Formats: sequence, C-alpha cells, structure tokens
Amino acid sequence: MSQLPAANRMQTGGSSGPEANGAFVGPVILTALAAWRARMGVLTAAVVVLALANAPTQLAQWDASQRMEQASARSEARGDRSPDPEDAIRDLEAIGPACCNLCGATLLGFFLVLPLTAGATVLGARTVRGNARFADMTCGFRRYVPTLGAALVTLLIGGGAAMAVGLINSMALIGSASRAISGIVTPGVLLVIGALIMSITLWLTARLWFAIVRVADPERPRIGGMASVTLSWQWTDGTVQMGMVGVVLVAMAVAIAALLPGWLAWSTATSGMGSAKSYGIAIAVVLMSIGGWFAGTFALALFGAAYERVAKIREPIAPPVHESITQQSGGMVG
Repeated sequence: MSQLPAANRMQTGGSSGPEANGAFVGPVILTALAAWRARMGVLTAAVVVLALANAPTQLAQWDASQRMEQASARSEARGDRSPDPEDAIRDLEAIGPACCNLCGATLLGFFLVLPLTAGATVLGARTVRGNARFADMTCGFRRYVPTLGAALVTLLIGGGAAMAVGLINSMALIGSASRAISGIVTPGVLLVIGALIMSITLWLTARLWFAIVRVADPERPRIGGMASVTLSWQWTDGTVQMGMVGVVLVAMAVAIAALLPGWLAWSTATSGMGSAKSYGIAIAVVLMSIGGWFAGTFALALFGAAYERVAKIREPIAPPVHESITQQSGGMVG
C-alpha cells in the first residue's frame, strides 16, 4: 500500500484547513460557476462520454425490467395453476438473458465507467485549476489498478453501511407485522429509519468523494487505492465534512431543479394521445437532455472546486494556469 504524501501527513494534524478561511459552500459554488463558464466545452464533452458509457448499463436495466414484468404478468395470468413446461421455458428465456445482461453491465460499469468517472472528476478539478483537457478523461486508466482499488473500497464501505441499515429496516418491517410490537414499529419509526439510511449515504458520500479523484490526480504523487480512501477521510475531517455535505446537497438540488421540467413534461406527455403524445415526449426528451447536461457539467465543476479548495491546503501544487477563474471567488487564493 502506498503511504500518504508527506505534505498531507504534516498538515492533517495541524489547525489550518479550508474551514479556517471562512465559509466553505459559498466560495465553492462561486468558484464552480466561474470554472463552468470558462470551460463549458470540455465539461460538456466529459458528460457526453459518461452518458454514452453508461448507456449499456441503462439499457440492460430497462431490458431486465421489461422481461421481469412480462414474466410477472404470465405468472399472474396463471393464478394458482403450476406452469406447464412451455411456460417454464418461456420464463427462463425471459429471466436468464436479463440476469446475464445485468451481470455484464455491472462488470462494464466497474471496469470501464468507474475509471472514466475518475477521469471526469480530475477534469472537473483541473477545470478549476485552469488547465483542463479532454485527455484528462483517461486519468483513471493511467492509474487503473489504484483507481479500481479506491472504487472497490469506497463501494464496500458505502454498501456495507447501506446493508447494515437496510437489515435494521427489514427487521423493523418484519416486526411491524407482529402484533406484539406493531405499536412500537409505526410508520413514523419506518420514516425515521428511511431518513437514517439517506443521512448515512449522504455523509459517506461527502467523506469518501475525494478518494476517486485524488487517486487519479496526475499532478499529485501516486498513492494506492486504500491510501486515497484514508486521505479522503482525513481531508474531510472536522467542519469540512459538513461543508462537503452541503456541497452534495447543492449538487442534488441543482440536479432535481434541472431535471424536474423534463420529468413533468414526460408525465404529462405519456398521458396524452396520438400526435400530441409524440410531440410531448419529444419535448420532454429535449428538456431532460438539457437538464442532464447542466446538472452533469455543473456537478463536475462543483466537486472539482470543493476538491481544489481542500487539496490546495492539504497537498499544495503549482498555482493554476488561469488565476482569473479562481480569483473571482477567492476559492483557491490562499
């Protein structure tokens, strides 16, 4: 395992940090907006590549959903009657390929999409520095094994926490069916458990986000996957973690606001008839595409600005190429 960089080891225990410079979320947003305007083209290219890379996974999920719905409809039509051999074969022909496609899409997502995502996060950070290039999308492949290691550890930590809370939720649901404790496990309690799941997921995302970008960052020393996760945890210690939670919430709010018009248009269009339905669906697709473009490009700049605001103190490198991007908000001046 690679050791943490010396600069980081010296500063993680110190009192200086991004929180010492005042507010965190506000300067990050201003820096992100400046970088987004200055590097809109390369951010757009990154989002398009990620969308295309994710397309097989989305198609596999959609196909599996359709096949499962068909099998479920046939099962409901049979009622209590056992399926005959032809029905059983038909169900297997529907479910088998769906499972294989999902497995293949999952492997593709891990070995291809995750390194591309790491490269996109580096591109977002270098957008803030002022020296972003489309070739930054390959940064995750240049440090392929450490990047996959960081992604795997992050997924295991996040997935393990989600499974633990999900187990508690399942036990609560089972308990709610019991008369003995149905008065204790009320809908309000289940709502609290659901909020707990969301809170833990949000907090872990805020604490571990820097791992995937730091491990692929070509302008800083090479570190291993586990070391990058440890470093991300250290960098987001103290009040920085609440700032990062705020950044994640801002990204979520922007995504919802950007995609909401398209969702509403789609919901309205699907209830229509004839040419009006086709026209409405076309408008909805355009609105969702625009919303997805804005949400994706801004998120890359936003998380890149957050990373740079912390990394410039924890592990400083040479000044950015275009100071005008960062000096507009003071996000990296220090």
